[in-house]
Amino acid sequence: MNKKDDVKEKLIQASIKLFLAKGYAGASTNEIADSAGVSKGALYWYFKSKEDILDAILDRYRDGLIEEIQRKVNGCSGDFVDRFKMFYKFITEFGRDNRELLLAFTLLLMEFAGSGTELEKRMKRMNSSLIITIQKMLEDGIREGTVDRDIDAAIYARFFTSTLVGSQLQWYLGNWSFESDPAYDRRHALIQREALLKTVLSEERSAKRESVKAKSCPLRKRRVS
Repeated sequence: MNKKDDVKEKLIQASIKLFLAKGYAGASTNEIADSAGVSKGALYWYFKSKEDILDAILDRYRDGLIEEIQRKVNGCSGDFVDRFKMFYKFITEFGRDNRELLLAFTLLLMEFAGSGTELEKRMKRMNSSLIITIQKMLEDGIREGTVDRDIDAAIYARFFTSTLVGSQLQWYLGNWSFESDPAYDRRHALIQREALLKTVLSEERSAKRESVKAKSCPLRKRRVS
């Protein structure tokens, strides 16, 4: 990373932290520059305004999460279960590696809700893109017979999204860390993934999964003394 990229990255990271701590309206360009350790003139060299900084943050969220996850889902072979597992793994690992970015987006969306601004519209489109990606996976699953044909894919897509976003918020509010107990966090993630799958799978696909689990984890015979 060259010096120019380094300064720009410092400004973006400082902005994410301040927007998360104080909200967009509560964070000033002076505070952003001070937090990044650069002059205010340097800030305006890289960004025209605070809104320009937020645009850069939203670009990062769109490119790193929304577009990347769509690319992975579209390129994934296998049935709904395979695609959802890949989707879930990617989004949870993104949350682990980009915790503040993910949380800042959620809180900023809440802050701008009802403002009628272009920023609100842009964030809503990005949030809708994630929901539509899940909805399409569910609809494909219904067509292939792995997802219960009686479910409403649009409603369940919003339910899945709410569950994932809510987990991230609880993680933040509880001040949990993947590093503090990775084994517990992995178990937590797997339990949530399996619970979501159970709500939508067809009886045939559920029975097939249980059969595979039973074969891979046979009951041990008790010794007779």
